Amino acid sequence: MTVTTRFPTMREWEKLTRSMTRATYKEEIIMQVFKTTILATSVLALAGCASWDKSPICNSTHQWQAWSDVRCNPPKDTVDHAAMEAADRLAALQKERQRLADELAAAKKQNGALSSRVSDLERQLADRDREIASLRSGAGDSARLASQLSATNSDKDKLASDRDKLAADLEAARKRHADLEAQLADRDKELAGLRGDLSAEMAKLREAQRGLIRALKPQIDEKNITVDLNNERLLINLASGYLFGSGEDQLKPAGVDALKQVGGILKDFPEYKVHVEGHTDNRPIKRTLKKKFPSNKELSEARAANAVQALADGGLSGAHAMGAADTKPVMPNTTDAGRTKNRRVEISVVK
Repeated sequence: MTVTTRFPTMREWEKLTRSMTRATYKEEIIMQVFKTTILATSVLALAGCASWDKSPICNSTHQWQAWSDVRCNPPKDTVDHAAMEAADRLAALQKERQRLADELAAAKKQNGALSSRVSDLERQLADRDREIASLRSGAGDSARLASQLSATNSDKDKLASDRDKLAADLEAARKRHADLEAQLADRDKELAGLRGDLSAEMAKLREAQRGLIRALKPQIDEKNITVDLNNERLLINLASGYLFGSGEDQLKPAGVDALKQVGGILKDFPEYKVHVEGHTDNRPIKRTLKKKFPSNKELSEARAANAVQALADGGLSGAHAMGAADTKPVMPNTTDAGRTKNRRVEISVVK
């Protein structure tokens, strides 16, 4: 019985080739795909070198040399490994925005590495196509040709699978990229709103400061009162010597008038909180006053309470009084000048 070996026709070869090269690939970006890329590289290296010692064509110079070069000397890919440091969301919007910007930059950096990897896979697929063309045009044993063709197709299928996995990872990375950009846009919008609110609040406090400076100009010129605006807080500092007699908690007439003027101006800003804090130096209470004021704490509290009452007489309600005694000096208590500075009543206006 005669066995007839049938070779595929040219049309069949072309149909086979078209079916193997028909797939199209999309390039996209991903973050966190390092394990997938490393696995793909290892499989490619193993697939290329599995038959190094067994295949007779590795050292041949005949017409299959192009195919042998690819099989015996597979390309070595270098995969950049970049670790992204995850951190808790910062309370401050500026810091969170920076974190999101850094994460977005890292995603963009990975996009370049993944795009390069996809290009490399495309190149290897083209190499396999050339091997198929070489096998198709050559002559030789049909069984060997079929085996070589099957191995080449297997390599190509593996590359295509790796390429598809990278494409899926790139799709996920692109979505993450879009999410990060949306979050950054939200933070920018929120920051813009906060800056606008802050600007409006500072404008109101500046208005109150100007009114106080006009009303208290004589006392300010004599350095009995200061009016400062900083860190979103309006601070009015009144010297205790101007408001009270030594060791006393009752206001002098001039002190009452000044505090009434302050109350009359601050009442026009009801959205702000007003805190009145009494301060003393570190000298102990005189023996004659011990019964009324056991310590500087009680003296500072009484002075703050009377200052709040004068503010209320001027039209400001809701001010909060407290005494700090000598716990918050603005100067050392080692000199008369320092102790004089520390004896004061502070009125702070905050949102």
